[in-house]
Amino acid sequence: MAREEQEQSALGAAHVHHHQPPAGGCGLSANPTAAAAEYAHEQGYSVVLPEKLHTGKWNVYRSAHSPLRLINKFPDNPEIGTLHDNFVYAVETFRDCRYLGTRIRPDGTVGDYKWMTYGEASTSRTAIGSGLIYHGISEGARIGLYFINRPEWIILDHACAAYSYVSVPLYDTLGPDAVQFIVNHATVEVIFCVPQTLSAILSFITQMPCVRLIVVVGGDDSNMPSAPATTECKIMTYNRLHNEGKMSPQTFRPPKPEDIATICYTSGTTGTPKGAVLSHENLIANVAGSSLGIKFYPSDVYISYLPLAHIYERANQVALLHYGVAIGFYQGDNLKLMDDLAVLRPTIFASVPRLYNKIYAAITNAVKESGGLRERLYHTAYNAKRHAMINETHHLCGTSWYLTKLKLDLVDE
Repeated sequence: MAREEQEQSALGAAHVHHHQPPAGGCGLSANPTAAAAEYAHEQGYSVVLPEKLHTGKWNVYRSAHSPLRLINKFPDNPEIGTLHDNFVYAVETFRDCRYLGTRIRPDGTVGDYKWMTYGEASTSRTAIGSGLIYHGISEGARIGLYFINRPEWIILDHACAAYSYVSVPLYDTLGPDAVQFIVNHATVEVIFCVPQTLSAILSFITQMPCVRLIVVVGGDDSNMPSAPATTECKIMTYNRLHNEGKMSPQTFRPPKPEDIATICYTSGTTGTPKGAVLSHENLIANVAGSSLGIKFYPSDVYISYLPLAHIYERANQVALLHYGVAIGFYQGDNLKLMDDLAVLRPTIFASVPRLYNKIYAAITNAVKESGGLRERLYHTAYNAKRHAMINETHHLCGTSWYLTKLKLDLVDE
């Protein structure tokens, strides 16, 4: 009861302090009990709190969905405190659902999407983590990921979480100087790469004495080069590591919420790359807070093409996992992204402004070129769905789906 009174007092203070909101802002409703809901309905996103930052005149804001307290756990699953907990929950809940999909075949050709279930991903996660232990990689070691989005990236990240390793993504577009700097700065002991980046790594491996093991994703066991004799580094394929771990499974070494989960480095455009050290509880709090306003479902499909070396895509993966979403990966070529979208037909698409502009231009040009009836049909479908979304007419969901399909068919043709 005392806590409820304290919360009502805090909300009232927020209202009183900002009864006359500054230009561009808005205070809370006069009714404290309905303040958050009313503010969210009228303003959308945030609530202005009474306190001010010590370093300036700026206001402190909090989500309108939770104006009285910070969210650091999933409201429906407060027992989830780490990335490992989140994956265990997802596997137990969605074991036989589709999880990771790729169009790339072992021989390099491209076809339809082939899927790995949540349960299968869990098995591979255990094998990779056990393989690292088999090769003497100790708890807390930094593991470098030097390849673009693909299922193995996610499986390795889950292995790091389950066995208390720290993942260190390396930009596939970085030059050798930046890669060498990050590896040495974070004391990376294992680097996972692909054949295309292996030769570059070997060209400066002697400058990275901390590296003990290089694992080649998609590599051929019969065609693995040897590391320079002046190093103590071993080179092996992902498949071999997976098989060794599968033959000698190890129990999990679960991290604590405050343990480091990953070190995300900047691209180094303003000097040497800077590493942001993020804990498990940092990442869980991030996606738990966003879950108040966004829900996903196992029927959803997401396309992963934004760099996993960026925290935006990493956070997306943590959130989607929690809801059992199927995640399909692009081919690896942004110029073929529209082809991947046409085959996968995702229900969730995350992007950045520059790419949205390119997609918008491609669609509008295609519509203009189609002309006549097709152009009129497209604009009719677009305007109808836009109107439905703005007015939140949920009863039109079925119609909106049909109109979306009509638009996609028009653009495809």
